[in-house]
Amino acid sequence: MTDRQTLSRAAGRLIVGKVAGTKLDSAEIDALRQGIMGGITIFKQNVESREQLAGFVAAIREHSCHEPLIAVDQEGGAVQRFDKVLTPLPAAMALAAGGSLEQVRAICALNARQLQLLGINCLLAPVLDVLSNALNPVIGTRSFGSDPRLVREFGLAATRAFRDAGIMAVGKHFPGHGDTLEDSHLRLAVGRSDARTLWQRELVPFRGCLQHLPAVLTGHIWLPAVDHEELPASLSPRVTSGLLRHYLGFEGVVVTDDLLMEGITGRWGLGEAAVKAVLAGADLLLVCGDLEAVRTAHEALVQAIECGRIHESLVRKSSERIALALHFLPAAGKLERADLPERLTLLTESVEHGYEAALAASLSAVAALRGSVPDLGAEAWTVVVPQHPVFPLSLARYLAPLAPAARIAEQRYPLDPGESEIRWQAESCRGKNVILLTFRALKNHGQIDLAAALAGMCPRKI
Repeated sequence: MTDRQTLSRAAGRLIVGKVAGTKLDSAEIDALRQGIMGGITIFKQNVESREQLAGFVAAIREHSCHEPLIAVDQEGGAVQRFDKVLTPLPAAMALAAGGSLEQVRAICALNARQLQLLGINCLLAPVLDVLSNALNPVIGTRSFGSDPRLVREFGLAATRAFRDAGIMAVGKHFPGHGDTLEDSHLRLAVGRSDARTLWQRELVPFRGCLQHLPAVLTGHIWLPAVDHEELPASLSPRVTSGLLRHYLGFEGVVVTDDLLMEGITGRWGLGEAAVKAVLAGADLLLVCGDLEAVRTAHEALVQAIECGRIHESLVRKSSERIALALHFLPAAGKLERADLPERLTLLTESVEHGYEAALAASLSAVAALRGSVPDLGAEAWTVVVPQHPVFPLSLARYLAPLAPAARIAEQRYPLDPGESEIRWQAESCRGKNVILLTFRALKNHGQIDLAAALAGMCPRKI
């Protein structure tokens, strides 16, 4: 690399940033044109409508110096960015509960098809974590379940469906986030499994899917059994280069989880974390913050290359892997703004037809542990729902079209209600038919007490 601009673009190819609004501003356009980021991860804040989103993605493509990687966490369930403009999707655990591999393939193909019509080429899924710890604060229903073999089986079906639909799938969170007690958004998570357990549980889904995955996302999880140094997998040469690349033979693109999570920045800072990730063997760095954060990560990489801390061959090899992964996507480099009307027509049809399939998949996951699920009929029902700070949990909205004769109202309660809140909720529901929705009740113990209180007040409850 002979000049600063070439070096700058080479470093930028490795960064997947984030933008603030529903359209690109002049600074973001300049950053894309200058090549200081090689792609963008899309979030709900970037979405107003189907037409706006398709135009937004087209603008990213038009202004990018690099062939852009346009990514999204459209997992289904609690983690989906487009539930109001695309088909709302059931969670991975719901799909697994339905028990049908064909249904998994169909829903994943539906998801990938809609993303591709928008011009999105990278899906940060499937989740391959084995949910072995019921108190895990971050994975939950994002996992296919607690049986490593079933997670492998359903994960492989999802991976193949995404691949066949022409989307770059990213298996996550290597080497497994399902046994941790910590949320890596807040602090460094620790995988406490010994080497044998790691091989027989956490790594089983990854081992089964790696040869079919174009990319793997490394989590901010420290594995004492693999690395004596207190480094997360995302920054650890022993995990990324040693375990994933050399021992398991993975040759695709390695993506870090968001480097702005507190488990990373609170200890290393963004710039140093970006350098460490590349030195560990990562090819793409997720930097899901503002443009200033992208510039911080970019400048740290440029300086590390200039001073020889990061060898140019590492950057060149990463760029080659990224280019190869994008080359084999059928939509890569072929989407034109002139095609937008036709793609939007096809997308609208897919959303309309897909709703029924997604609903059927969701309903097949419902399990009656005791008694039976009653017909809502033409009665009045109160849906009592947690007020989650991130996830809408809009059960009432989805129940209404299923039972058009029923009169459905919604009532919200704090995620972990205290005694006074529980008394108020129970009293306000006295004599009413109630549907109680919980969210990680094993962690939020007040929900269990609320359920007991409602049970004594309501004639019919679900």
